[in-house]
Amino acid sequence: MQLVMPRKAVTYRFDERIIAAVKARARQDNSSANNWLETLLIKVLREDGVLPDDFEPLGETRGGDRTTKKESTEDG
Repeated sequence: MQLVMPRKAVTYRFDERIIAAVKARARQDNSSANNWLETLLIKVLREDGVLPDDFEPLGETRGGDRTTKKESTEDG
């Protein structure tokens, strides 16, 4: 059984232009701003030796099985 650490909500204050740029860049990757920032921070922190090279981000933590698709049924 693997223990999954929950994500923690934190608040940082950024220049509004940076926030807009992050949102725009995340959209280019079809990602949320939060996920994009987490991915970028992990990359930089690995490169700087703050995080180990094998560090992996948490998986989906919102609950529910998002790995299977439910077949839609249409009445017709």
